[in-house]
Amino acid sequence: MFAYIRAICATVLIFEISGAFALGVATLILLALHVSGIAFWSVEALTLAGVCYVCALFFSRALSYELSEATAED
Repeated sequence: MFAYIRAICATVLIFEISGAFALGVATLILLALHVSGIAFWSVEALTLAGVCYVCALFFSRALSYELSEATAED
């Protein structure tokens, strides 16, 4: 159970950092291109979906690492 909590905490931190960076970069690029309206929000939504996908991959790797470390300690 402790492995799940550690993996979730690490994933939340990665989500905050990568999400802020990715959305900030996407916003700067779209504002530089003077893109607004529905295109702006659809690109933002796709960026957030990509960040969620990367964080899901990170969670699976972090969980497998934490579980392997928990079994190695036993």
